[in-house]
Parts: sequence; structure tokens; C-alpha cells
Amino acid sequence: MLGLEPEFRLFDNQDRDFLLETWAGFGELYWQAREDLRLTFGFRYSVEDKSSSQRTIFLSFQDDGNAPDKGFSDFEGDWEEPTGKFNISWDIQEDVLAYFTLSRSYKGGGFNPISSESPLLDPEQGGDPGLAFFDPEFINAAEVGLKSRFFDRRLQANLTYFYYDYEGLQVSKIITQTSINENFDAKVQGFEGEFIWLPDNHWRLTANLAWLDSELDGGESVDPADINRQGTTENIRSDPFGNVFAGPGCPTGTPVCPGLPKSLDGNELPSAPQFSVNLGAAYTWFLPQDLLLTTAVNYYWQDEFFTRVFNEVNDTVDSWEVWNATVNLTRPNSPWYAELWGRNLADDDAVTGQALGGQLVGLATNQFLLEPRSYGVTLGYSFD
Repeated sequence: MLGLEPEFRLFDNQDRDFLLETWAGFGELYWQAREDLRLTFGFRYSVEDKSSSQRTIFLSFQDDGNAPDKGFSDFEGDWEEPTGKFNISWDIQEDVLAYFTLSRSYKGGGFNPISSESPLLDPEQGGDPGLAFFDPEFINAAEVGLKSRFFDRRLQANLTYFYYDYEGLQVSKIITQTSINENFDAKVQGFEGEFIWLPDNHWRLTANLAWLDSELDGGESVDPADINRQGTTENIRSDPFGNVFAGPGCPTGTPVCPGLPKSLDGNELPSAPQFSVNLGAAYTWFLPQDLLLTTAVNYYWQDEFFTRVFNEVNDTVDSWEVWNATVNLTRPNSPWYAELWGRNLADDDAVTGQALGGQLVGLATNQFLLEPRSYGVTLGYSFD
């Protein structure tokens, strides 16, 4: 690092101003086909232009910070796409509505925060020039549902089934301290149920139930935590940029490469628990001076899930649960309220999420825990 100014003796991906110019035209058309039948047609046309100057300061191996342009190189791209939706709503009877929706949505592509000179893009070093950019993400979605109220509107039941077909789902991972986005096809389906029951003027009972099934449809990628696909250090070599694979079978045809890709076909999406439950119960006392005192308890449970597309054992976050409670004092039509609250009453320290770091920090896993048991009093004012 001799001759390099101190501010360049860093380990960082840097960019100057990231510029995004976007515009869209959109509209909806409504047709009341019958008194109980309504159709909606929506259309949108989106245009995006993105640009940035980027460099990598990485143990001085990368861009020359003393060059006239300070080592920055330009990245730019533009994307445009028409999208739309169709919805049909049917009033089966008073307080019972069924609906069906088809839609196509879009998220623009982009470029990764990477240097144009990065070895990750250099084929001679086993890199892939295609990692500089990632493609747009598309989703074709279908949803059918029922919104209803029964028993003099004391019971509300909303049911939804959805199916999502992703084209080029954008998923990120850390390679050489750089967040790289990759594109995969995926399918997701699920069911959601929302129930609210008011058995009398005092009680309010709620339940939210969800089922989710997610699956990657083909695709492959190198697992930074297992680049030889053996879970060992065989044929793995360290260099200033991270670990590389120096054994047979490099897909690049070079002596070394970032690793051997794994098939992801059939793997679950990250952060997609199969089941979750949210239950609540509240009781209200009607006090003098029109005061309302409401006590409530809430229970939430979430199934286990994976945090990466590789679905390895170490990617698993176990199921967890939490209890919360509140006591609320207020008056109808008054903006003031007072609340006594308690969170995580069981004082559990469950892991709720995690993120895998890069190879140069030892593939350290950052875990996110439930906050410890806490209590408090809030005096608030609600603005309309």
C-alpha cells in the first residue's frame, strides 16, 4: 500500500451519487357490469434510468485511488416495462364479497456495487462479467378471496388464496464483501385467514392464520460458505480477495474459480416460514365519565424458515413465539390515551433472523434476537 493515500487504505465498495430517473403512466377503468358485479382493468408503463460511478478499495489491490478519476468507473442501465391487472368483484349477498385478481408486476434491474476491475468480473480469474448487472424481476400473480361478515356483523372472516410466479426474482448474497444480486425463477402459493369475533360489547377476539409454500424453479449458485460442495476445506485456497476453489470441475474452465455452483431447484425462498399464527383477545370495561379501559393479550408464533436460498442446516432459524399485553385507558372521540404495556412477557431470547457475512470476516453469522422482556407506560395523543 506504499504510495496510496490513507483514505484509500480501506476495505470498501464506494459510489458517488447514485442517480435514478423514473416516470410512469398508469390508469384504471371500472365497469359496473351488474348491480352485484364490478370489473377493474389497470395498466401501467414504467421507465427507469439508473447511473452511478463506483470503485472498490480493497486492500489496495483494486482501483487506483491516485488516478485522475480516483479509480471510479461508470455504470448505467435503463429498463422499461408495461404491467397491469384485472379484478372482478362479486357481491354474493349483503356483507359477503368474493373477488378474483390477475396481475403482472415489475421491479427494474440494476448493477451491483462493484468495481469494473473486480476479479469477480474477470474471466481470467474465474470471474463472471455478468455479475456486474442483474435483470429485472417480474411477478405474475393470481389471488382469489372472500370478505364477509356474519351474525349481525359480529363475526368478520376474510379468506385469501394467492399464487405468485416469479421470473428473475432478485436474491442477494455476499461475495468478497460485496452484495451481489442474482436472478432466479420461483413459485409461491399461500393462504391467509383473518377472523374477528365480537361475542358481546366487551370482548374482541382475533385470529390471523397463514400458510406459505415457496419453491425455486431451477437455477444454481455458488455457496460462499461451501464453495467445494463438500463442506470441507479440500481444494480451497485463500487469496487477498477471499476463498477460491482450486480443484477440478471449475465451470469457467480456469484453474481456479469462485466455487462449484449448487443446484437450487426445489429449495425454499429465504424468510418464508410455512406457518404463522397471530391470536389476540381484548376485554373492555365501560367506566364512569365515558372512560374505556381495555386489557388485551396477544400471542404470535412463527414456523422455522431458511435465511438463504441454499437451505443448509446452518441457514435455519427455528420456530419462535412471543406474548405481549396492554392496558389502555381512553375516551371515545378523545385524542388522548394512556397505555401500560408489556412485551415479550416470557422473556424468551429466540432468534428471529440472521445474516451470513463474507469470507473475509470468517463467514460470521449475525443473529437477531427478540428484545428482552420490557414494560412501559405511554401517554399519547392521536392526530386525525
